[in-house]
Amino acid sequence: MTACPTERFRHETYKCNSGAFGSAEIILNDTSVGDKATIIGYGNEGKAEIQSSSRASVSLKSDGMTIAIARDTGNVTIQRGNRITVLSCSKTVFKM
Repeated sequence: MTACPTERFRHETYKCNSGAFGSAEIILNDTSVGDKATIIGYGNEGKAEIQSSSRASVSLKSDGMTIAIARDTGNVTIQRGNRITVLSCSKTVFKM
């Protein structure tokens, strides 16, 4: 007899509400390296590729921008060129 999986679906959302980099929300459905995250901005939506992932952090890359998410605190660090911003985001997790 095998055990049922404890988690079949996971949806992590980080709401940042910052106009500095145009990122309002980051959505992670799959967190394996190479998977895509959705970045919803003010009036646009894009994808970012997951470069690294662990229980503590996720690193994304998209259009010359690097995003590091601290999963335990919800802090999101965005770097574009020589500009770096650290955002305090609210994190929600939906599991099934």
